[in-house]
This record gives sequence, C-alpha cells and structure tokens, in this order.
Amino acid sequence: MEATIPIREISRLTGVNSVTLRAWERRYGLIKPLRTNKGHRLYRPEDVELIKKIQAWLARGLAIGKVSELLESGPQAAAVDIENTWQVFQNELMAIMGELNLGKLDAFFNKLFSVYPAAIIADQLITPALDNLSQNTFGSNVKKSIFTNRLSEYLLMLTQRQRQQAAGKRVAIIQLTSETDPFLNVLLHFGLTMSQFKSEVIGLVSANEVLFAVEQLQLDSLIVYNDSCSSLGDFQKDLAQVSQKIAIPVVVGGKLIQALNADISSRIHISNGAGHQAIHNEVNKLFVSNEEFL
Repeated sequence: MEATIPIREISRLTGVNSVTLRAWERRYGLIKPLRTNKGHRLYRPEDVELIKKIQAWLARGLAIGKVSELLESGPQAAAVDIENTWQVFQNELMAIMGELNLGKLDAFFNKLFSVYPAAIIADQLITPALDNLSQNTFGSNVKKSIFTNRLSEYLLMLTQRQRQQAAGKRVAIIQLTSETDPFLNVLLHFGLTMSQFKSEVIGLVSANEVLFAVEQLQLDSLIVYNDSCSSLGDFQKDLAQVSQKIAIPVVVGGKLIQALNADISSRIHISNGAGHQAIHNEVNKLFVSNEEFL
C-alpha cells in the first residue's frame, strides 16, 4: 500500500471527480481500487494511466458502456472503429431544446455529468451546442438562454457541494475582453472545483484590478479564458500587463491562444489546445505530479 493514492488526489491528477470515479467502478467495473481496513479507496500509479486512457477514448466518442470491451481487447483496442457518441448526445440535446422539454433536459444533465468528466463534456458537447444555439434562427435566443440558465443552476448546485471539500491550489478564472460567453467560465469553474482546486470565477476584469484579486484571494494561479476579442493587440497588451503585476503563473486558454505571439512572458503558460481539457492539463502540469503523492 506504500505507492498508493487516495481518491481526492487521483481526482487532482486526472481531472476526473470522485463521484465519476465511483460510478466507473460500481456501474462499469472499469477501475478496481484497493481498500483500506476502513473501506477507503486507494489507487495505484497504473490506475492514473488507465484513467487517462479512458478519458482519451471518451473524448474520441466511445460510449462509457463500451469501455470495458476495449480494456479486454488489449493491444487490439487501438484499431477499433469508434462510433461518435457525442454526435448522438448532440442530436438528443437539440431535440430536447427544440421541444423545450425541461424535465428531459434535467434528466439529460444528470445522465451525462454522473459518468463523464466535466472537461470532456464541455469540449465535446456543450461548446458545440452553444455554437448551434447561437445561430440566428427563430427561437434560438430563447433556447440558448434556457439552456445556459438551467445548466448554470445545475452546475452551481454541484459546485457548492464540492467546494467545501476542495483541498487543492487556489485559482481564479478571468476574462480580459467581453467577447467570451461567461457561461463557459462557469463550466470551467465547475470542472476545476470537481477536480479539487479551490476555484473562483471573477469574469471580466481590468488588468489593474488583477493584483487586488490575487492578493486578497491568495491565489496560486490565474486562468485567462477568452475565445475572441475586438483587438488582438490590446488583448496581448493587457495580458502582458497582468503578467507584470503578479508573481504567480497565468494559464491562458480559449480560442484566442491560436493567434498569440510566441514572444510572451515566461510566467504565461499557453494551453496546448483551446478547450477545457487543455486548461485542466496545463494547470495540473503546474501543480500536480505523480511524485508529489507517491
């Protein structure tokens, strides 16, 4: 039992919250942790790699119920043709929103968030759904408003339950321009909190106020999340000002990272991708390593 990891730390290492890990164990038999005399779950280093492999399959579109088949396939699993279950979910969600069936919508949220990691849901389903609901068609504004409001309520309820138990580093999510949908910040905040980070959503804030937030909240890292801006030059200028004012690492995510110059402060860490999963990975690289817990 020397080289083992408790469930709270496995959540930090992998970005998969403890509720989902228990569901993978009980419902699908995907993970088989050790147990202490008091019944507490302990995970091994190889479980970390297994969980990351499962995440990669889920991100590719493999249904959670079919993961065990691939685990049993061994090396042949890489050649399996995977049906994209996220497209199926997308169609189901759009049908629900077309009817504005709120009962089905709540059940849909419960089904997904109980077994899929938040970052994967954000990248593979929620972000495309927001793009779909943003189209200028009759009823789209009503559908998008109801969708984001209901999901925000659901996520904030789960976040409130979890945040009292979060024992990780303190991070805050900000925007430097108003073009990004603030709902994406709520979704990112939920995912980070469920992965044991002490997360706060600040939202749109000026570079001059960032130092105040960092000092008062005693932050360990700042996350700048922006999908677009009216002036790339102004955005990069504000980003440079932020990095100059504070002494903690700044993780930058969102679609704007594709246009950023390489000549930036060493304190700024650009996510290796625009989605939520890339931000989780970057934050984990800053603070979490296997050696920290083994």
